[in-house]
Amino acid sequence: MKQKFGMLMTAGVMVGSLFTMPMLPVQAEEAMTEATKEPDAMTGALANVQKESSDTAKATTDSSAAKTAEQATDASQKKLTRTWEVQAEYLEGRFFHDRHIDDYNIHIYQKNREVDHVGVWYGLTLSRPVGYTTEDKIYRDSEAVGLGPSMMLRWERPLAGKLHGSIDGTGSLLFYNQAHPDDGRAFGFLWRIGPRLLYQATDKDAVNLGYLFHHSSNGFKHHNPGYNGVGFSLGWTHSF
Repeated sequence: MKQKFGMLMTAGVMVGSLFTMPMLPVQAEEAMTEATKEPDAMTGALANVQKESSDTAKATTDSSAAKTAEQATDASQKKLTRTWEVQAEYLEGRFFHDRHIDDYNIHIYQKNREVDHVGVWYGLTLSRPVGYTTEDKIYRDSEAVGLGPSMMLRWERPLAGKLHGSIDGTGSLLFYNQAHPDDGRAFGFLWRIGPRLLYQATDKDAVNLGYLFHHSSNGFKHHNPGYNGVGFSLGWTHSF
């Protein structure tokens, strides 16, 4: 009886061993799986950090590029608004046999902006017309002094090296110290148009010479003894 009980116990131990042995590889596999998962988590975190760094670097680059473009635009605008030109000219009265008036003018302009090779300039005109009219066979002294705002449009293109060419069109509203011409009114318009050669002597300075046609009148149907003329204009441009 004891022998049978011992055999049963031995058999039970052997069966228990058989059920216990497969558990060891499973536990080892689970441990290996956990160990494998841990590096994957670290890799994912590292990838997220790298992505955030890349996004930050891209945002910084875009911000720097936008700032650089804005600074370039500001510098360009600043350069345009600090370009000045002074013109001195003589315009001889022509085309009217009874209006003998010559103009001596000084124009001061500041460049405001440029659109498609056309510069927009605003400034001031000082005019000293001298001469007379003989309309209706009556001699009328027509000397005066005029002052007023002016605007110039300049279409400019390079020709060769430092030499540029342009077409200038200007308009000035002038207020005179007396009626001008004598049978007119104490204000009028001075219109000018013509070609000009510009030589860029230095980075900041240029000189130019223009040949212009001009028309002066007050724009009224009555009391409007307008007159025309042609002449030369000498200019100097400086950028600050």
